[in-house]
Amino acid sequence: MKKFLIAIKLVSACILFFGSAIAQEQPPAPLPPVPPPAGMEDTSRIQIGNRQILIITSKTTKDTTANAESGKREDWTDELERELEAAGREIEEAMRELKRELSDSTQSHTELEEARRELDQAKRELEDARRELDDARLDQDPDRRRKRHRENIPPIPEVPSVPKKKKVASMDFLDIEAGLNYLDFGSSITETTQSDLDLKNWPSPSFTLTFFPTRFYLGSRNVMLRSGLSWRISQFEFREKLVFEPGQTLVYSKDTLVKKSQFMAHYLQLPLNLYVESNKIRGLGRIGAGLGAYAGVLLHQEHELTLNNPKRFIETEENFGFAKIRYGLSAHLDIGAFKLFGKMDLNDLWDDSDIRNLECGLWITL
Repeated sequence: MKKFLIAIKLVSACILFFGSAIAQEQPPAPLPPVPPPAGMEDTSRIQIGNRQILIITSKTTKDTTANAESGKREDWTDELERELEAAGREIEEAMRELKRELSDSTQSHTELEEARRELDQAKRELEDARRELDDARLDQDPDRRRKRHRENIPPIPEVPSVPKKKKVASMDFLDIEAGLNYLDFGSSITETTQSDLDLKNWPSPSFTLTFFPTRFYLGSRNVMLRSGLSWRISQFEFREKLVFEPGQTLVYSKDTLVKKSQFMAHYLQLPLNLYVESNKIRGLGRIGAGLGAYAGVLLHQEHELTLNNPKRFIETEENFGFAKIRYGLSAHLDIGAFKLFGKMDLNDLWDDSDIRNLECGLWITL
């Protein structure tokens, strides 16, 4: 134990000795030189233990004097760094010896704690001396000083990226469906009535405008529910020259003076369909298909009649027996830019008529 304490004291004495030796190695002060101009003096201080080393270097405009002083400064700092490294190794060895002594329960812990305090004090003095040496070197090298200043600047923390929220819905402006109407006659309809109510298909179009069609994604952008608010306009033009009685359902007569006889019906509908869509396929686009249903209420109905002789156009806005509620099934097929749809009413087009409306055509999204 005594050898261990002697080693600690030797290390502390070593640090103090190196500081005093370096201070004594400074050359004796020469005759007072001509004082340099203001702003041409450089001062460095190094603190080791309770000793302080003060170095004053005068800068001149002559290159030879500056180089000589720079060489002395570098030699002095290099020597001091070697001595400090040696003292550091001694302290580390003493610390390892102290740990071994602490593991021996026969030793006095009081003496060991005192030795630990002395070693800690010597270690702190050594670190102070190293920092002073670094400062002295930075003073003689402006580039290193600027680099160290940049290193001391804390890095700018990165702004954490906000995770993207999964899109749950999207909305377009307008869906337009343009198709042709067909009548599906039930078994209770006579052949004569079917012949009388036969439609001219091309002059019997249907248009459905769906405002703000919305897609609700079901966990994926490829599976969705589609909905919106639709205005459906259906036109039915008959091949026969028929005159319908207002206020009654499908009560009509034939007139040779009739040129054109047709109905117009307007419904406000709410569609809902399940739609599955693929990812984009190169050169083709997307492929999608959907099945759904719709329901709506009657907004307006009228009968338009055009006569030949004399030429007259008669528009009658009365009740002609159209169903107040309309509902059915729909299907959509989307192959790139080619979009098809079909609709089938599940209820009668006219009240208790056993006649249903079928519709098929094309659709686009704006």
